[in-house]
Amino acid sequence: MIYEIFRVLACLAIGEALSHFCAIPIPGTVIGLILLLICLHFRGSVPDNLSILADRMLGLFGLFFVPAGAGVIGYFSLISSDFITIMLAVTAGTFVTIASIGLSVKHFTGPELR
Repeated sequence: MIYEIFRVLACLAIGEALSHFCAIPIPGTVIGLILLLICLHFRGSVPDNLSILADRMLGLFGLFFVPAGAGVIGYFSLISSDFITIMLAVTAGTFVTIASIGLSVKHFTGPELR
């Protein structure tokens, strides 16, 4: 388990360093995630301990929404004045995300899943 935590943190650190020192306009966390994906691709499978770590982290994701909820309440008047614009941006972003994930899954999965 410690090795998998190190693997994730190492990919994150390398991604942050690349983003910062090479002035890449992509967040370091995204670059780190891509590095982790490449690492797992060459490995051929997801290690069991990494799968367990991911499941545990997903169980804690609800905690990340607490600050966002407090921010919404704190800036409610500002949000309500631009509600239509915000909802259009969120809706469009959701559709673009779903479409890109669908196309990525279709492209990267084997012929047995198509």
